[in-house]
Amino acid sequence: MSDVARAARLLREATRDLGAAELSRPVPSCPGWTVSDALTHVAENLAGDLAEAGLRPETADVLTAYELHAAELPRAEFQVLDMTLHAWDIGRALGRPVELGDADLDLRMTERARRGRVSVATRGADAFGAGEAREQSGTRRPAPSRF
Repeated sequence: MSDVARAARLLREATRDLGAAELSRPVPSCPGWTVSDALTHVAENLAGDLAEAGLRPETADVLTAYELHAAELPRAEFQVLDMTLHAWDIGRALGRPVELGDADLDLRMTERARRGRVSVATRGADAFGAGEAREQSGTRRPAPSRF
């Protein structure tokens, strides 16, 4: 399974049977964001990558379209990281634990450390739990438009 497919699967698992009322739940690991904000953020990023590459998806499902065209997209590695982290964020907000395997943790934490955004010291089986990796940039992301 490709990294993009694995990240998409995690996001689908976290949002399976998502109800309208759950969209307004706060996401503790993304202060000021709701589940809707996190999903919108991911969807807008994926759609933006597709558009920048001049690709017109064959489907309205941006996640599926991204999977189909990932090999053609230069930011796919970053989007894998973003989808994985937000799948975890959303799962946590909804009380649906998202299990990240060693490959998920190693790839994501290595990429984030390379970008200087988290401390590798927080990496491990509970890297996104009680010892949650914290952003070190000190910048706060603006909430995206609603879903």
